[in-house]
Amino acid sequence: MKKITFSTLLLIMSLSVLAMAQDGGAVSSVLSVYKITLNENGNEIATATEEVTPGDLIEYRVTYTNNDVGPITELQPMLPIPTGMEYVKDSARPANITASVSSTGTDFQSLPLTRQVRLPDGTVVTQEVAASEYRRLRWLIESLDVGESVFLVARVKVIDK
Repeated sequence: MKKITFSTLLLIMSLSVLAMAQDGGAVSSVLSVYKITLNENGNEIATATEEVTPGDLIEYRVTYTNNDVGPITELQPMLPIPTGMEYVKDSARPANITASVSSTGTDFQSLPLTRQVRLPDGTVVTQEVAASEYRRLRWLIESLDVGESVFLVARVKVIDK
């Protein structure tokens, strides 16, 4: 089975997590990555690990803190979903999230994402895009006061690609 070093995964994610504030304020972020497993009682256990393999469930936890001298508005933190991972539907918290199927991250839409599909008979229908096709997630934080933090979570599954 193909193994991905967790430190490589963490490096990719930490370099890719972006926060953009409308006023360009100073925002710090801390990214933590956990492998989620179940114990013998069926309760979830979050564990830091050095490697992940296909089938593993990974949880990203990002904390953004306003270190500026005033409130920040319209903070839009973005979390890329790297190749070899697929977003776990409905796992993002808080739920005020949009997503993009594009790796460029310029075309965000509310969840669930949908698209128009032409059927063989020529009929056009709206179909939901599979969560496995999501490439970026973006939250909208209306405002963040000085010293205030926001905690964001999303899960992905490691796939064999």
